[in-house]
Amino acid sequence: MAKAFSHRPSLVSWSDGGEVKHNGVTPGYLYAVSDDIGPDDVHPHPHPVNADRWEWLTNRELKLELIEQTIATDRERLTDEEVAEIRRKQKERGEESFAEHD
Repeated sequence: MAKAFSHRPSLVSWSDGGEVKHNGVTPGYLYAVSDDIGPDDVHPHPHPVNADRWEWLTNRELKLELIEQTIATDRERLTDEEVAEIRRKQKERGEESFAEHD
């Protein structure tokens, strides 16, 4: 999931089988936090993309270690047909993508 978001997509799809695909094209970077982190160092994102609130914001600068520079591959990217199908299903349910919000 982190690799997908490193490409700054406006749409991410996570299948029941665990396959993650996205529409991002920007080269990205994956980092690991190399500091010890305590409860006072982070807080939940006030407007998370995911209802489970797995997004967090930091309260201080943290030391990072570069793991990998990422390039989006064709296998990871959603096709135009897949994007159209996702958008159709969203519209049927009256939903919007995170990127479509103001």
